[in-house]
Amino acid sequence: MQTVETKVVILEATQDVQLRRGLVLPPGSHQATEIRTRVASLSDVTLTPSRYEIQFTAGQLANMGAEVQPNLVSETIDVTKFVRLGKLSVG
Repeated sequence: MQTVETKVVILEATQDVQLRRGLVLPPGSHQATEIRTRVASLSDVTLTPSRYEIQFTAGQLANMGAEVQPNLVSETIDVTKFVRLGKLSVG
């Protein structure tokens, strides 16, 4: 059986982090969601590595330099690679 576990965490950026071209996450604390999948069998339980996502409103994206589509309300961005590279740390 597979179970998805989520929890709210704070990610810390000590300097600007370029999430993609034209989108720079400023230094500071940012609320994110940590996602893990638990797979249970009769003999074992396996946890997948954590994934991290930050949800931004259209206004937040625009303030960080992104071009925002007219009807965009929010966007969720996977920032896992930046956590693994040490550019964001779990606080």
